[in-house]
Amino acid sequence: MLEWATVRMRWRWHGAGALRSWCVALLASATVHATDVRADEVGYPNRPIRIIVPWPAGGVSDSGTRRIAAVMEKILGARIVVENRPGASGQVATEFVARSAPDGYTLMTGDIATHGINPCIFPNMRVDPGSDFQPISLRGRGAMVLVVSSASPVRSVEDLIRFSQATGEAMPYASPGLGTLQHLEMERLARSTGANLRAVPFKGEGPALIDVVGAQLPVMFAFPLVAVPQIQAGKLRALAVTSKARVRVLPDVPTFRELGRPELEVYSWAGFFAPKGTPRPIVDKLARAVAKATEDPALRQFLSTFGVDAVHSTPEELGAWVKGEIARLCAITRQAGIRME
Repeated sequence: MLEWATVRMRWRWHGAGALRSWCVALLASATVHATDVRADEVGYPNRPIRIIVPWPAGGVSDSGTRRIAAVMEKILGARIVVENRPGASGQVATEFVARSAPDGYTLMTGDIATHGINPCIFPNMRVDPGSDFQPISLRGRGAMVLVVSSASPVRSVEDLIRFSQATGEAMPYASPGLGTLQHLEMERLARSTGANLRAVPFKGEGPALIDVVGAQLPVMFAFPLVAVPQIQAGKLRALAVTSKARVRVLPDVPTFRELGRPELEVYSWAGFFAPKGTPRPIVDKLARAVAKATEDPALRQFLSTFGVDAVHSTPEELGAWVKGEIARLCAITRQAGIRME
């Protein structure tokens, strides 16, 4: 039988030591957690945030980013600097942000081109938009409108299909460039409806639209920002929009869904992304700021003039959205044989 002194000695060396080790570990864990919260949540942001736009100044992406950034500045209590880094169909900005420090101070406006189409048509990209970024939140999405010259005999989508099939030659259509959303959607329309169409690529949406307004080319998909003024001036005729519901600035134009072709529903979209490895508390704080900003009435009104709806999402929802978009768009580019070397 052990004597009490022996039991007490063993407790002193084993039980008490274990208790001390447990207490030290608990204190260390609490200290680390408190440090994480203080650095990532309470202390962020404590200097200006950069948002990189992959397109030139003055476009829809640039204008929309600057407007929402102005609202987010007030929410976050920090200055937000919007910086344009165009080039290589958005790849210049994509690579720059992917390789930036994952500290929440360098973000980018990613969209259907940078985080949807590019992975499908550029086989030699140096970053993977689907895995080299931390999604934050969607910020906006908008429809396209199918337009013809007001001088055209085409007055409906069915007219377009019929006229394109009337001769042995494919009907040419204007495209802002190979691999653009407008190009992909017209290819999808051809495959869905049997329309006989061929692309005539331009360097940008503006020059393409000019030739449709002047009836040099019969048809194209365009964004409301550039098409609506010409529609209102009577120079273009709108046939259908690609959204689920009618576009506020084009209330008399039917959707493809209304015309019995729901498979042609598609949106251009944009969202915010951070470099992979950005701490989750920072990501969550930014996502909450985007959600609050997209409820701002003045911002919503401004975006609606472009045919864009202010929207937001969780980081997980945006991540799933990007994966779904890449899968859908790659199927279209494979079928159409679109590939950029």
